[in-house]
Amino acid sequence: MVEKKVSDKISKIRPSGIRRMFDLAQGVPNIISLGIGQPDFDTPDYIKNAMKKALDNKYTGYSPNIGYKELREAIVNKYEEEYDLNYEPNDVIVTCGACEALFDICQAILNEGDEVLVPDPGFLTYPAQVIFAGGIPVPYQTKEEDDFEIKIEEIESKITKKTKMIILNFPNNPTGAVMDKKKMNELIEFIEKKDIFILSDECYEKLIYDNLKHICVPTLGAKNKTFIVNSFSKSYAMTGWRVGYLLAPSEFIAPINLVHQMNTACTNSAAQIACVEALNNKDESLKFIKKMVSEFDKRRKFVFKRASEIPNISCNLTKGAFYFLLNIKNTGLSAQEFSELMITDAKVVTVPGDEFGDIGKDYVRIAYTLDIKKLDEAFNRIENTLNK
Repeated sequence: MVEKKVSDKISKIRPSGIRRMFDLAQGVPNIISLGIGQPDFDTPDYIKNAMKKALDNKYTGYSPNIGYKELREAIVNKYEEEYDLNYEPNDVIVTCGACEALFDICQAILNEGDEVLVPDPGFLTYPAQVIFAGGIPVPYQTKEEDDFEIKIEEIESKITKKTKMIILNFPNNPTGAVMDKKKMNELIEFIEKKDIFILSDECYEKLIYDNLKHICVPTLGAKNKTFIVNSFSKSYAMTGWRVGYLLAPSEFIAPINLVHQMNTACTNSAAQIACVEALNNKDESLKFIKKMVSEFDKRRKFVFKRASEIPNISCNLTKGAFYFLLNIKNTGLSAQEFSELMITDAKVVTVPGDEFGDIGKDYVRIAYTLDIKKLDEAFNRIENTLNK
């Protein structure tokens, strides 16, 4: 008789704490959610209209596994124009969101027991993707006093003979950190000397503030062993469309595409055509992204000021994405206790920081993806609850 037992891999993976908080908040009247990380902007009409037109033009069947050539060409043109990087359309795979791109790369690259350096704090799916592929996630810490930037000595201390890859994520979820260009250049120079791959998650590339410029990792070197993961979700407010992509050294495209082929076959056909419009209609896209970033920047400054006014809470002024990690250590509450109290008493959803790694135990993540009036109300409620 077959033993009724789930895979050992599953037992090593924690369910999403973000979703747990989301579920706890369901049915709670007058709740304000600072939990789910998605823009509160609607997808622009010019993109939605391109989707409708694609459906009318019968883009309702399968696309090529790797993605439509016109979309892959548009992605290649983007990287040439924005970063002076030369890729071929066949170096691109269109995926069902960035999460599938992460999954495909890990499945194609990792062997049983390979170690992957993952950020702590970091997006909670990274360790899971490594475990699903039979690898071992090895956290490297970034700290508030360093603006959550990576220190080379921390990376050096984690590298072993089993290290196969390092995952980088800037602008960062959950910290909002952006690496200084000089420090990033030194980091890539260091990694390039090691026999390891780089997986660079750059999904928040357009959400960056203070006149900073996004650093696309291969512009600094190591292009022949760097995998770029990106998405239309954040830059174009298309989270529900589930279109992402990856760029990889040519020799890895076939094995990665094989995983993609056996996993999802292809990405939504009409949505791919809409994404061509998003990339090629540069004037409308620039206008939309500027408007969205300007609004997020106002909220970022407001949240920093408002959080700084609450006793026993502190935070750094973030430089990218749309998150803050609030340091709540001086409240005397654990991250889990704080988040649960906020839901039950303040009716505000936050995410416990330890969902993103061990270093997050003294933090909660908030997403400023609501208008300033709602954000102000949320922080009034948080302050009132803590003052009781």
